[in-house]
Amino acid sequence: MTLSTILLLPQLIIGSYTSKGNPGIEVFNWDAKTGKATKSYALTTPGASYQAISGNYLFSVSEEGDGKASVSSFELRDGKYVPINTELSRGDHPCFVLYREKSKTVYTANYTGGSVSVFQTTAGRLKPLAQYISYTGSSINKDRQNSTHAHMVALSPDQNTLFVTDLGSDKIYAHRILANGLLDENRSEIVLTPGNGPRHIRFNAKGDRAYLLNELSSDVDVFKVAGSALEKIQSIPADTSAARVKGSADIHLSPNGKWLLASNRISSNQVVVFKVGKDGKLTRVFHQNVAKIPRNFTFDPSGKMILVASQEEDRVQVFSFDDTTGSMQDLHQDIAVKSPVSLLIR
Repeated sequence: MTLSTILLLPQLIIGSYTSKGNPGIEVFNWDAKTGKATKSYALTTPGASYQAISGNYLFSVSEEGDGKASVSSFELRDGKYVPINTELSRGDHPCFVLYREKSKTVYTANYTGGSVSVFQTTAGRLKPLAQYISYTGSSINKDRQNSTHAHMVALSPDQNTLFVTDLGSDKIYAHRILANGLLDENRSEIVLTPGNGPRHIRFNAKGDRAYLLNELSSDVDVFKVAGSALEKIQSIPADTSAARVKGSADIHLSPNGKWLLASNRISSNQVVVFKVGKDGKLTRVFHQNVAKIPRNFTFDPSGKMILVASQEEDRVQVFSFDDTTGSMQDLHQDIAVKSPVSLLIR
């Protein structure tokens, strides 16, 4: 493979926990034809559990506690990301980061204490913390829901509302986004089934359906979307095992919107495939056993491959995806990375 060929390949960005001495962010050249990844370089970023991309800018959280939690920005220069700056998030253990193009603002969901941090940016550079909103509450699972735990921030289809999933209180908060990107603190709340533990939410391309993966119950809730209002129209299990303790992790729609996939960990190590009906409701059609503790997974842009990060087995698996049947097949092109938990292809 020539240097010019390598430069034309997409980049696979893998974020990881760093307790095993690994750097945090590792960048690979990704061959979409074969599913093979070749290591290019690394960025030292502690606890790099989630990343977001906007144009030439990359943002990453550092999921730390004791006042060390932060978000960092990077710029793509001559084919490599270089650090711009880092700002403290105030909220401990940020586990999700999002960039809003319209206002050039960065939002993090901070798990411990249940809060959201908002940063304004200039040319990718993070300004000091602009807003911090902390939530209060609890729910029925005394082991996991004795306080609030913000797990994800997501933009509404019209980009004017920020949704925050709170695993600890079984709620989704909906904040109106102001012109400068800050949040209206007078929020509305969507109350969910007690004990479900909402984790990740995704919207379809049309913007009229939302899909919420609940970590603790392992149910997928399907909602009809109208602005910032969510009306539940279906709930279907992603994990059908008999285990008492469950732990679903990630959820994504295929690029063409025909399929919805969810990952299960703890009680079962699987990626589950649902077919999306014309009304947006789901039918479970396939499950693929994967390596232990599958966290984040992602489709490649073509929708023909799926990458699954196994936190416990220190590898990312590569699967082909059959768009006709919804089935997956291991291509045996594993990518060795310690404690991988986040995947992006650009």
